[in-house]
Parts: sequence; structure tokens; C-alpha cells
Amino acid sequence: MSALEDMTSGSPDSTIVQEKTGVIADNLNPSHISLKVCPSSSEAYRSIVPQLATLLKSCIDANITMNFVQPFSIEDASAFWLSAEENVVQKKQFVVIAQESQEFSEDEAEDNNSRDAQHVQRGPPVILGCVILYLAQLPNAKHRAEVGKLIVGREHRKRGIGKMLLDRMEDEARKHGRKILVLDTETGSGAELFYERVGYSNAGVIPDATLAPNGKQYTSYTYFYKRL
Repeated sequence: MSALEDMTSGSPDSTIVQEKTGVIADNLNPSHISLKVCPSSSEAYRSIVPQLATLLKSCIDANITMNFVQPFSIEDASAFWLSAEENVVQKKQFVVIAQESQEFSEDEAEDNNSRDAQHVQRGPPVILGCVILYLAQLPNAKHRAEVGKLIVGREHRKRGIGKMLLDRMEDEARKHGRKILVLDTETGSGAELFYERVGYSNAGVIPDATLAPNGKQYTSYTYFYKRL
């Protein structure tokens, strides 16, 4: 399943929501956005789990269908990401993140020019969004991969981050010999338009496939694929 970034609604495994990450995220410089695949080490992966958990919890709190229902705590969100640690370390799946450094603006730098260079940066990079690449493991599916958990923080929408994440994820898929990507997203959501716009083909709908996080209605899935 997957998510999106430039639309106003989410998808079964995707969204555009992030409220607060616990780190300063205002007035960041767009030129400082970077895309990277999280290294396949437990230490590196665990270091980003708190921010990833905040992204995921924000989706569920916004009633965006993404495999979970309420009540859903930050501990539940962390548990999801930690459950993926073994597959990340074994390189069966890859977490691509978009992050932005927290640096002083020019005016702030001038005001703080007496500080040492190590104090110019405000704190650790802010994770603006993420996407998971799941490599199919079956012997007859080594050419296929699934896109999941494409999430971009609400305050970081309309900056092209979702497309940037997909592009970097697709590069990683090619690196591992994958020829086709599949994903599903909430039928009737803005995510459908997003995926069509970035080159994914509609493969059909499964009606009433999942329960929404609030437990009050069913949602349908639209499946997409893209040949690389």
C-alpha cells in the first residue's frame, strides 16, 4: 500500500499528514532537502523510528486508511516500524526518507555570528516524508516490488516531496532488478490522481476492502502498477 503528498486525502497505506514531530520544523530552507535510503543497520534504523512513528500516527488520527484502527498510540506506531527492522537489516525492504536540515537563516546566522560553527545547525534533520520499498521474496516474483507507506507531513505538502520520494524509491527498485511496482490506495481519494499523474496505471478496484481507522465505514482499494 502507499501514500501521497500533494492531495487533500490519503490512501489505504498512504497519506500527507504530519502535525508535530517533536523537533523544530518551521522556516526550513527548501534547498536543504535530501533523499536517502536508510542504512541497513539496526542503530541507523532505530534512530529514525520516532519521527516515522509520528508521521504514521498522524495519518491514523486523521482517519486515513493505513492498516490500523483506533485506538492507535504512538507506541503502536513505533511498534509497526520496529517490526520492520529485521527486513530492513536483511535488505528485504528499504525505507526511503526525505529530510531537511535545520539551519539558521542568513539573518539568524548574522545574529549568532559569535557562535561556533557546530551551533549553526538547530538540531537533527527533520524527516518530511517516507516511503517503503518491499522486495517480493517468492522465487517467481524476483522482478516485482511493492510500494508502501508513502507519507508526507501535512505542513510539507505542495513541495513535490511525494514525487521526489517515489523517484528515489524507483531508482532503488531498479538497482535490485525490479521491473514492475504495485501498490494500492483508497478509491476516490486524491491519491488516485497523484499516482496517475506520476505514471502509475490503474489495475482495478476491490470494493469495501478495509475498515476506516474510526471504525465507522468501509473503504475500497484501487490497485496501481508501474513498469520500470
